[in-house]
Amino acid sequence: MAWDDGLEGDALEVARHPGSPVHVLAGPGTGKTFMMMRRIARMIETGVPPEDILALTFTRTAAGDLREHLGTLGVDGSENVRATTLHALCFRVLATEAVFTLTQRNSRPLLTHERNLLLIDLAPQFGGRRTEIKALLEAYEAAWARLQTETPGGPSDLLDGQFHTAVLTWLRYHRAMLIGELVPLMLAYIQQNPHAEALPDYGHVLVDEYQDLNRADQELTGRLADGGTLMVIGDDSQSIYGFRYANPEGIRTFEASNPGTTSFNLEICRRCPPNIVAMSNFLIAHDAGRARAIPLVPDLTLQDADIHVVQADTVEEEAETVADYVHAYLDAHAPLPGGQVLILTPRRFLGNRIRDLLVDRGRNATSYFAEDPLKPPRAALGICLLMLLVNPEDRVALRYWLGADSATGLRGTYAKLRSYADEQQLEPSEVLRRLAAGEELIGGLQRLVDRWQHLEEALGLVEDLVGLDLVRALWPPDEDECDEVRLIGEEIAVRDPDPEHILQELVTRITQPELPDSSDDVVRIMSLHKSKGLTATLVVVAGCMAGALPRISTGAPQPQQDAEMDEQRRLFYVAITRPRRSLVVSSSRHLPLADAMQNGIQVTRVRYDRGTPEAVTATSPFVAEMGAAVPEIMTAAEWRETRFPAAPDA
Repeated sequence: MAWDDGLEGDALEVARHPGSPVHVLAGPGTGKTFMMMRRIARMIETGVPPEDILALTFTRTAAGDLREHLGTLGVDGSENVRATTLHALCFRVLATEAVFTLTQRNSRPLLTHERNLLLIDLAPQFGGRRTEIKALLEAYEAAWARLQTETPGGPSDLLDGQFHTAVLTWLRYHRAMLIGELVPLMLAYIQQNPHAEALPDYGHVLVDEYQDLNRADQELTGRLADGGTLMVIGDDSQSIYGFRYANPEGIRTFEASNPGTTSFNLEICRRCPPNIVAMSNFLIAHDAGRARAIPLVPDLTLQDADIHVVQADTVEEEAETVADYVHAYLDAHAPLPGGQVLILTPRRFLGNRIRDLLVDRGRNATSYFAEDPLKPPRAALGICLLMLLVNPEDRVALRYWLGADSATGLRGTYAKLRSYADEQQLEPSEVLRRLAAGEELIGGLQRLVDRWQHLEEALGLVEDLVGLDLVRALWPPDEDECDEVRLIGEEIAVRDPDPEHILQELVTRITQPELPDSSDDVVRIMSLHKSKGLTATLVVVAGCMAGALPRISTGAPQPQQDAEMDEQRRLFYVAITRPRRSLVVSSSRHLPLADAMQNGIQVTRVRYDRGTPEAVTATSPFVAEMGAAVPEIMTAAEWRETRFPAAPDA
C-alpha cells in the first residue's frame, strides 16, 4: 500500500511533514500508531535507509507491537527499522562501550525482592522510614530530576548526595544494578565523555507515549535526535507515571521548550463509542492543566456503548455480580474470546476474588496484579537458590538468602559479616564457609552461619538436577504460592534443561512480562495502570470507591494532593477509554473494616450490626464527573434483574 493510503486530515499532515521537531497530541483511539507507521513508510519510500530510523516507546510490550506493525507495512526494509525501549537501547550501548566495566558496575539486574533488601540495608542511614527511602531511590533512578524544570544529572543537595553515594556503594559491592538506572547511567557517561561516540547515530527518531518519559528519558531522546529529525507523540491526559517522575508537563511544554516545533492534534476517536467519548471528555475537562483544548471527537458511524454504573451492597456481592455478568456476556456473545474482556480494579484483593469466581464458573481468567511472580517469599527463595546454584558468588542472592526470614533482614549482623569479609579480602560466602567449618572465630554471626548451613543443605538437594526436575524441586507443585513462577520455569525447562539458561530466561520473563493476546480465551484482570495501551470489547472497572480511586496522600501539602488528584483522574480516563462496545463501572457500599483500612478505602462511617465491623463507603467522585452520558446508578440486584445479557438460546 502507498504510504498515504487511509490517511486524512491532521494524520496525513503529520505523516508527510518534513520538518523537525514534530509534536503530536494524540488521544485514545485516534490512530497514532497507524499514523506513525505511515510516516515511517513515507520515509523509506522516499529513500531514507530503514536502519537510519529509530522508533522508541516506554514498555517492552509496546515496542513489540511497533515491531509487529513494522513487519506488516509492506515496505521493503521496514523490518530493519529499530523499534525498542529506551532502557533496552541503553543496555545495548552500555554493554558495547564497556561502560559497566569502566564504572565498576555489573549488569546483573536487581529483582524486586532484592531491591527491598537494599532499602532495608540503607534504612538506618536515612531515618529508617521506608516510604521516604523508597522516594529517594525513585529520584535516584530519575537522575534526580523530580520536576520538569529540573536538569537530570547528579544530586544537588546534601541528603540526595549522601543517598546517591550509599546506593552506589551497595550496588557496586553486591555487583548489581537497578533496571531503572540504565538511562541515568547512559546520560552520566555521555555527559562525562563528550567526545565519546557512544550514542548510535540515527537520522530520524520517533518517540511514542512521550508523556510516559521523565526528564532523564527526555534528555536522552533529545541527544539521540541531535543532527536528525525528532517526532514525539503522546497524550498528557494519559500521563499516569508520576511515581517515576514522568510529569504531564513534559509533553505539554514541548513546543515552548523546542523552538521551531510544529504541533498537530489527532482528535477523532475511532475506537470508543460516542457516548464513551462524551463521558471521557467531561471527565478530563476537570483537569485544568491539560494541553488539549479541543475535546476528542467521536466517530458517529459507531454505535453507542452499553454502559452500566452499579453499586453492590457488599464487596462480596460486587465480586459475585461482576463474575456472573462477565460469564453471561461471554455466553451471549459467543464465540467472543475471553481475552476481549478486561477487568480493571485499583485493589488486588477484589481482582483476585473476581478471578476465582470466574474460574469457578468454568472461565479461564488470570490476574496480573501479582506482576512479580517472586513476591511470595517461598517463590523468591527458589530463584535465590537457582542463582546461587549457577553462580555461588552471587552476592545479591546470598544477601537475600541470609536475611529472608527476618523482618530486618539481619542487617546489623550482615553489616558485621561484610565488614570482616572486606578486611580479610574474602567473599562473604567464604567467611561463612570457614565459620561453619570452625576455621574462623567471629562472635555474633551465628544466625548467618545457621542460614548458610541451611543453604548448603538446600543446594545439595538440587545440585545434580536439571530441567523439569530442577524447577519442581525449587518450586514444589504442592506449594500454591509458587504456581506462577513454577509454570513459567516448566515452560522454559521443556525447551532447554540447562540451569543457567533457565535462570536467564526466567529473569527476562519476570522483569519484562508480557500479557496474553486479546484473541486468547483468557479474561484478563489487572490494575488500571497495567491496562495502558490495551483495548477490549467489554471493560469492567470494579472497586470504584472513594479512597481507592482516587487515592490521595491526605497528609501531603495541598499542591501535591492536587497533582495526585489530577493523575488519578487521568488513570480513570485511561480505564474508561479501553472498551470498544461495553463498559461497566462498579463499586461496593460496605466491606470489612479491616479490608478498607488495609486498602486505603475512604470510610464514611462504621457499622456493627452484621457481626464484624463494616466500613460504609461511597462511589468514586470521578463517576459524578462524567457528565450526562452516564446512566443512572443501579443496585447490583436491579442490574442483575434487568440488564444482564441473555444467552442466545434463552
